[in-house]
Amino acid sequence: MASVCVLMVSLLLVGVCVLFVMNVEILLDAIENKNEIVVFLKDEVTVEEVPEIEDTLKSMGNVSSAVYCSKEQALDNYINQMEGYEDIFESLKTDNPLPDSFNVKIADTTQLTQTVDQINAMSFTQSIQAPTDFVEVLNKLKKVVSLISIAVLSVLIVVSLIMISNTTRASVYARRREINIMKYVGATNSFIRVPFFFEGLFTGFIAGVGASAVTYFGYTKLMNIITNDISFWEVIGVAEPLPFDNEVRIFVISLYLCIGAVIGALGSVSSTTKHLQV
Repeated sequence: MASVCVLMVSLLLVGVCVLFVMNVEILLDAIENKNEIVVFLKDEVTVEEVPEIEDTLKSMGNVSSAVYCSKEQALDNYINQMEGYEDIFESLKTDNPLPDSFNVKIADTTQLTQTVDQINAMSFTQSIQAPTDFVEVLNKLKKVVSLISIAVLSVLIVVSLIMISNTTRASVYARRREINIMKYVGATNSFIRVPFFFEGLFTGFIAGVGASAVTYFGYTKLMNIITNDISFWEVIGVAEPLPFDNEVRIFVISLYLCIGAVIGALGSVSSTTKHLQV
């Protein structure tokens, strides 16, 4: 029972950390996808040239989409954002100072500066509005999160292995006399190890089932609480955090069962080695 509980807690520590890291990555990717640059066109660019410019932008390797926004549409967007002050912009409708533009989404933000320089060098570009500083901070944050995640997971795995190893050794140590007696009456090492192998396998399997159940009910309950107010997730462009759907459920349960069964079996077998020397 102690082996099952310790193994289940160890699996839960690693599993919860993995789910947390996956949610953080989804959140950072969603924020990253919200970033886009605005390419303002020169006044001499005609409407007939717009499709060609759009094709040029889309053909660039680091551009995922390019959406044209006319000066009239841009002015309407400003007016809609300034609700209650529409009269101020009435005079601008006859003499619109805003330029035509393209809203361009970048596929890889780590290459944002190079992409901006390429577009800026094109003949139709007047200026570019790009969140360079924010993207730089976001990329640094992603690197920090990745390093911290790897470090925390590594520590948890090592701690879990130590806990499981000590518990398994204690379980085997409690039956050292049985092992010694079997050895004295002529049992081979393989014959002695096989029952411990299957016992460890079964222990790990039960721990994996328990960890899967706790993770499913706990994570589902937590997500229901977090997603009650979806306004925050809509702002950053995410409908909800990582859902515990079939794909994630199968991945987590398979991870728990496989790791639990393998560690339980190998831990039990390796712990018997010392007591086989009689």
